[in-house]
Amino acid sequence: MVCLNIARDERSNEMAIAQRTRHLVDENLGVIGAALAYLVAGIHLFHPQYGFSRFVGLLATGNLSLLSYDPRPLAFVLSAFAILLGIKLVLLDFGRKPVYALGMVLVGTYFVGYFAWHLTGHGGFLPGRAPLYHGMHPAEAVVSHLANYPLAAAAKFAEAALVGVLAVLYRREARTPP
Repeated sequence: MVCLNIARDERSNEMAIAQRTRHLVDENLGVIGAALAYLVAGIHLFHPQYGFSRFVGLLATGNLSLLSYDPRPLAFVLSAFAILLGIKLVLLDFGRKPVYALGMVLVGTYFVGYFAWHLTGHGGFLPGRAPLYHGMHPAEAVVSHLANYPLAAAAKFAEAALVGVLAVLYRREARTPP
């Protein structure tokens, strides 16, 4: 009898903890989304090879023609600023639903773009670029990049989580009367 009561109490505690956790996440989903958005924007804006410093270096040296060879510095900087603008618009309560939708498209583009970039041999589809697969099958090259570059793996994880959070926020906004 004592054993049954202990088991029942443990299940009750587990259910209560799960319910409190769901409530806490549910209540703070906007904050979680903002934190993920800042993380994704920061990773791209301050990326060591393709972020703001690289873009400014190209501007300062007049080498903007290199952007046609590798558009990532421009794309990373502009899209990171777009995410920061999106956060500000949500904080100002300025059309949240379209901001969430655009955020999903932008961050989804990061996610899909990463795989497209690496599966095509580092942008081998661009003029003047030969595909580079590092002597591996394209899928192996992607797995190798994600395994050997923790920043890339963290970015993909944060992007996937952000798209999920934005989708939930979008659905909530759609259900909220105007």
